[in-house]
Amino acid sequence: MIDHKDFMHGAALVAIADSDMFTALNRASVKYGHYVVNHDRHLFIKYNDGKGPGDYFFTFSGEDKKRISSEPALQVFAVLVCGNEVVTGIARDELSQLIPLATAAASTVKVSAQQGRQLKVSGPNGRLPLISRRSFPARVLS
Repeated sequence: MIDHKDFMHGAALVAIADSDMFTALNRASVKYGHYVVNHDRHLFIKYNDGKGPGDYFFTFSGEDKKRISSEPALQVFAVLVCGNEVVTGIARDELSQLIPLATAAASTVKVSAQQGRQLKVSGPNGRLPLISRRSFPARVLS
C-alpha cells in the first residue's frame, strides 16, 4: 500500500523533476523528507494535507530545527506542501526569520494560501514578503 506521506512529498518532487533546472535527486539522510537536489540543495519537505484554500500550519520540532540549522550545505530549504493547493519553498535564512532555529522547542510556520492570491508566510518571529504561487520549484532550483 502506498503511504499518504509519499503522495504529499511526491507533489513537491514531481514539480522539481519536471523543471528544466533539475539534474539530480538523492536521499540526503535517514530523515524522511530530507533530499539533496542538483548535488547542492538540501530540501526538508513537510506537508499539511488540509483542504484549501486557507491556512496551513507546519510544525518544526526541535530535531527538525537542529537538522536544518546544522546542515553544512549553503543552500538549504524547507519545502512546504499545502494540501492539494500549492507547494512553496523557503530558504533556511528565511525560515530563521520566522522561527528560532537554535531552540529545542517546537515552532510553527503558517502559510496563508487564499484563492488567487500570493502566499503569506509567517511565524512567531515575523513574516516574509509575499511569495508567488508559481515560484516553486524555481525558488529552490535557481
